[in-house]
Amino acid sequence: MVLVRIGSSEMGLGVQEPMRIAESAQTAGLPSGMPRHCVCYTPDQSYLFPTFVSAVQARRHTSRHLADIVIIAFGIDPVAAAVFAEACARADIRFMNRSEADIHGAPAMLARLFLAELLPEHYEYFLYVDGDTQVEASLDDLLTMHLPHGMFRAAADPMTFACDDTDRHGRGIAAHFASLGLSPSEARRYFNTGVIHAERQGWARIGAEAWKLFSGKAGSRFPDQDVLNLVGLPYCLPMSLAWNFPAYMYNARVASLIGPRIVHYMAQPKPWNGAFPPWNHGGWKAYGEVAARFPETAPYWRRNGRAKWVRYHLQQRYRRVTETFTWALSVKRERILAYERGLKQVESAQEPPDRARSQPVLAPSVGASF
Repeated sequence: MVLVRIGSSEMGLGVQEPMRIAESAQTAGLPSGMPRHCVCYTPDQSYLFPTFVSAVQARRHTSRHLADIVIIAFGIDPVAAAVFAEACARADIRFMNRSEADIHGAPAMLARLFLAELLPEHYEYFLYVDGDTQVEASLDDLLTMHLPHGMFRAAADPMTFACDDTDRHGRGIAAHFASLGLSPSEARRYFNTGVIHAERQGWARIGAEAWKLFSGKAGSRFPDQDVLNLVGLPYCLPMSLAWNFPAYMYNARVASLIGPRIVHYMAQPKPWNGAFPPWNHGGWKAYGEVAARFPETAPYWRRNGRAKWVRYHLQQRYRRVTETFTWALSVKRERILAYERGLKQVESAQEPPDRARSQPVLAPSVGASF
């Protein structure tokens, strides 16, 4: 594998001067006691409206003295930039407009790798959140958890609860993890990158190494998530699924026991497509409420035609039955609950593991090939 070195001169953002002026003015207006934390998103134009909905919810559920809410948008047209900059200003959300050239031509899905470079300098910690999420309760508890230097938190990916199954699906997941060079114990710690709570300095090194690995990869099923696991697994502290709750786990009948704070809609359809099971009207109505409050953003709410709506409705009703059988009525449900019980036995302010202390962040200790 060829790893592309990223020198400090290459990491410059190359931001256009008008954007620099606007952001400098915004930063200058902040009080001296500005928050050290932020909750941040990195959408492209296709995800701009649902991201804005999640950000509005995050603002509602995060104490203002504790964290700012930041949207860093990529590849959006000037009209959309103006619309959402104004809407964000009204919603007390910081809006930043960037191009993919600012992240070395990478797609927006990889922008999380560059957050240490992209975010304003005064943020020492960040909570990255995917745009296909809804924030349903306070984020303050997570943001105030002690986070050791060089470490980050992420929740287990749902695949980890199925990789020990002997059916076709389980064998396929196990084969994927093995192809990455992960041992069985490492595979069970594979994390989802949709929500990440990170210490900025440590993330700068992890993100840079992940980008090198991504640049030289030969191919992967989940390229951005796989490289972050290969580089970041030794520095990842597990966190509850309450902070990154896969929506289909409502069908696993664990939501009442976990208490989701952030719900992650990982698969198609998305809740802005319609009131489908398992979220139904409760998950869909948030988009209508925000569109009514910020009508200038409504044209960016992408909705489906009647034919696709019918297809998704039937698909989700079928999934509710099959996922109840394969998750709620199987050993996977017990694995999920065992994971949550294990987290409760570990102090949130745990020290980094010995191997994370003894090895440089830029030298992945798990498999580094595809």
